[in-house]
Amino acid sequence: MALPALMEELVEEILLRIPPDEPAHLFRAALVCKDWCRIISDGGFCRRYRRFHRTPPLLGYIIKEYRTSLKFVPTTTFSPPPLPATKSLEAVDCRHGRVLMTDIHGDPPGFIVWDLVTGNGPRRINIPAYHPHEDLCTFTGAVLCARHGCDHLDCRDGPFVVVFVGSYDDDGADNDDVYTLASVYSSETGAWSAPTPSVNYELRFCESCLLIGDALYVSLFSSRIEILKYDLGGHGLSVIDAPLMRGLASVPMEIDGGLGLVEYDHGCIYTWSRQADGGWVRHNVAELQTIYIPRHNKFGMIRFAQETNTVLFSLDDYIDQGVFALDLNSRQVTKVGETRAWHTLPCMSFYTPDLAKGKLSSPQ
Repeated sequence: MALPALMEELVEEILLRIPPDEPAHLFRAALVCKDWCRIISDGGFCRRYRRFHRTPPLLGYIIKEYRTSLKFVPTTTFSPPPLPATKSLEAVDCRHGRVLMTDIHGDPPGFIVWDLVTGNGPRRINIPAYHPHEDLCTFTGAVLCARHGCDHLDCRDGPFVVVFVGSYDDDGADNDDVYTLASVYSSETGAWSAPTPSVNYELRFCESCLLIGDALYVSLFSSRIEILKYDLGGHGLSVIDAPLMRGLASVPMEIDGGLGLVEYDHGCIYTWSRQADGGWVRHNVAELQTIYIPRHNKFGMIRFAQETNTVLFSLDDYIDQGVFALDLNSRQVTKVGETRAWHTLPCMSFYTPDLAKGKLSSPQ
C-alpha cells in the first residue's frame, strides 16, 4: 500500500536530513521499505538532497606513493570504481566530482579527466603543442565547471574547462631559460586557447592549483617562496612575492576568501594572510609537539586542502610514518595514509543512489 501524499512529503523531508558524510546511511534507509526506496532512488529527490546539504562530504584521498599507481584511501564506506593504473599518473585536482590527473611521461604528455563516483571516462586530453614536448619540465592544472550560473551541485555531466600551467626549459640545463605559461582547454570546442605570455619562473614539481575567486595560485620553484597567479578572466600570469620565512616548508592556502600561506617552522604550524596593500601578517595556529608530532620528526608539507581547511603533511624519521591531516579549525590531527606520499588529494563529492557506481561497505 502506497503512502498517503502528506505522509510521503513528511518522509521525504526526514530523509533529506540524513547527513551526507556517510553515504551508506542513505542507502541503508532505502532498504527500509519499497516506498522509501522509491523516494530515495528518484533523481529529483537526489538533486534536492544535494541542494539541501550544499557542501559535499569528504569521501577519501587519492594518494601517490613512490613508484606506485594511484590509490584511493577512503574516509567513509565509499570505494570508487578502479582508478587508472598507469604509474606515471599524478592526481592534481578534484572539483565537482571530476578528478584531474597528469601524465608527464605520456606520448604526448596530457591530462586524464575521470569521474570519481560514476567512473565515467577516463577522458584523455593532450597538452597543447605550442612548444616541443621534450622541453617540458613539469606541468599542473585545474578542472573547472564551464556552465554559466551553475551551483556545482549537479554538473558532473556538463561542460568543463581544464587549465594547463606548464614550465619549459629551452636547453634542459640552465634554469635561467625556464619559462612558464598557461592555456585553457574547453570540452565544448575540444580545443586549447592561445597561451598566455610566459614568465621566467619554474613550477614546483607536482603542485596543485588553489582556486580563489577568479584566479588560480600555484607555488614556484625559486630561491625564495613565490606564487604564480593565473587570472581566469584576463588570461594572464603574474608573480606574487611571499614573505620571508624561517620555516622549511610552505604552501598557498585560502584565508577569509583571500590568499594566504601555511608554514612549518620548528614544530609549529603558522599561517600568513595577505593584506590589501600586498603585505603579509603571520598567525600562530598550532604547536604540533603538543597535539601529536614529536619535534625531531622530519616534516614534509604536501598541500593545503581547501575544501576541508586542513594541512596535509608527511613524516620521515628513519622509517615512513605516514601522511597526516591537521584540521586548522579543530587543531586535530588524523592519519590519512600509512606510508609517506609524494602527493595527497582530498576528494569531496556527494554519493547518492542516482550516481551509484562505486561500492559501499557496511558502516561501523
